[in-house]
Amino acid sequence: MDNPAAQNTYYDSNGNLAIESDWFPGSLPENVFLDNMSYPDSAFSFTGFHSGKKKSFFLGYASGNYGRSNFMGGENCEINIGKFVVLQGTNIISNKSVFIKDHCMFSWGSVITDSWLHIEASSAEARRKMLIQAANDKNRYLEFPHPKQVRIEENVWVGFKAVILPGVTLGRGCVIGSNSVIDKDVPPYAVVAGNPQKLIRFLEPNDTEVVKQEALKELIKTEYKIK
Repeated sequence: MDNPAAQNTYYDSNGNLAIESDWFPGSLPENVFLDNMSYPDSAFSFTGFHSGKKKSFFLGYASGNYGRSNFMGGENCEINIGKFVVLQGTNIISNKSVFIKDHCMFSWGSVITDSWLHIEASSAEARRKMLIQAANDKNRYLEFPHPKQVRIEENVWVGFKAVILPGVTLGRGCVIGSNSVIDKDVPPYAVVAGNPQKLIRFLEPNDTEVVKQEALKELIKTEYKIK
């Protein structure tokens, strides 16, 4: 299997990628790919992940899912997570595509979903058919119609129990307040909160490449006590 091991993974006797000291028995799906220094937490996070695509999940360099984040996906889903991303008890639900760029942070209980009940699926009969379909599916997975890609640009912060709905793009450097429901695009460096969402203010766009490199240098100096 061509898959670099994360900092807490190993290949078991069957050649499957597993997690060291995992409380949940089992291994990771074969179409889950982990970059070096990433931290996948537990195989339990992928029990609802049913994508049939060859490479459908990627956790980038030094990114981690903590506090039992969950990744739930249908047979055509793709979840791509960039470098230095923190997922703290975050739920990602996908039937199409969720794309997260580098240096993003997600608080406990936040939800990112590319799937939702649209007006044509809101009737009692339509919901009944969907539930029957899920009941007859071996994985008991409910696939919503008409999923729309969610895209989250670099250096985004998402607060406690915030919900990001299908088709939304979160612009670079924006901040999403706790318990917010986001159903429209958020511009870069905007602070948005509430349900319905409301623009609070804009932040100074100071997360330049130079600033990032200086911050990394300072971190390395502190970590390794380099003068």
